Amino acid sequence: MKRGLIIGKFLPLHIGHMTLISYALEHCDELIVVIGASDDEPIAGDVRLDWLEKTYAGYDKVKPILLSYDEAMLPGAADSIENMSRLWASYLKKKLPPIDVIFASEAYGAYMGRFLDCESVIYEEPCKIVPVPAAKLREEPDLYLHLLPDVVKDYYKKSG
Repeated sequence: MKRGLIIGKFLPLHIGHMTLISYALEHCDELIVVIGASDDEPIAGDVRLDWLEKTYAGYDKVKPILLSYDEAMLPGAADSIENMSRLWASYLKKKLPPIDVIFASEAYGAYMGRFLDCESVIYEEPCKIVPVPAAKLREEPDLYLHLLPDVVKDYYKKSG
């Protein structure tokens, strides 16, 4: 069995993420989707987990996992990509079953593959599909509804 991994914040979940997940599903038997969540983020981790669970209900191969972390212990984008990837890989090895391949749309995926001792696949299509920063999606969700799945649209309608 080939086990894949995608890591993200999903702030918010959008069609770029979904494109990456669809691609990964074509290349593995099980896909763990890790939602990294800290207390400092604008949307609670359990909300993002719910989005993934609802969006992929009926997909037995997709295993969303909420991974809460302390930003003081695990660095974010402010740290170098290589150092950040090394620390995250060490943490994930303790929390997850062995991974065969990591799928990413950014350069950190290659480092993560090396530090997780697995194959890495960089799939750049999601960045072309959603060329808008996530912060912009959160600030003006009405302008970008076409990039959001229904569960996320519903969230913004309720909170807006």
